[in-house]
Amino acid sequence: MTARSILGVVGAVLAVLLSVGGASSAEKVCAEGATETTVLVVRHAEKTCRRCDELSEAGLDRAKILPDAARKIMGEIDVVYHSDTKRNRQTVAHVDPKPHTEYARGSAEGDVVEEILNNRCGQNVLMAGHSHTAAKVLGLLGVPAAQIDTDNWFPTKHDNGMREVYLDDFDDLFVVKICGPCDSGRRILMHRNYGASTPAK
Repeated sequence: MTARSILGVVGAVLAVLLSVGGASSAEKVCAEGATETTVLVVRHAEKTCRRCDELSEAGLDRAKILPDAARKIMGEIDVVYHSDTKRNRQTVAHVDPKPHTEYARGSAEGDVVEEILNNRCGQNVLMAGHSHTAAKVLGLLGVPAAQIDTDNWFPTKHDNGMREVYLDDFDDLFVVKICGPCDSGRRILMHRNYGASTPAK
């Protein structure tokens, strides 16, 4: 093996070690030794039309980079939940591990959150949903209202009080960290973006 090839191998190994180190430590927020649960809440990617149930080319491109974006935040993913729509199946199609767990859109989010809090404590969870379910899920997870930038993240308000992500906004990642027991631990919410920026609200 030549000196150049040896240096190439060493460089590749160092790059992997650095990238893993960054992914595993950059988003750690809980105290040393505390159980840390991470729930990443994401909306499906771009659709072919407003009422369509299929991702556009832009949406398919965004779906391809979701796994790396998720891993940079929480390392290896333990379980993936998504709603029973084609657009959400397509959004998480490249995310491991499989098989994914599907739930009924708009009615079963509470059941999924209960499953996470009761049986997934200490794990890394990805939950894919919709513009009108993201705020609901954050509330169900116990995130204090003071941590949620409602006007910027969920600017659409309906008559029933429901808040919704702006319909043309697809690059949000809502990261919920639970430090300690899932029934009583401290909740910390972080907002991230991934992929191509979507139009300003």
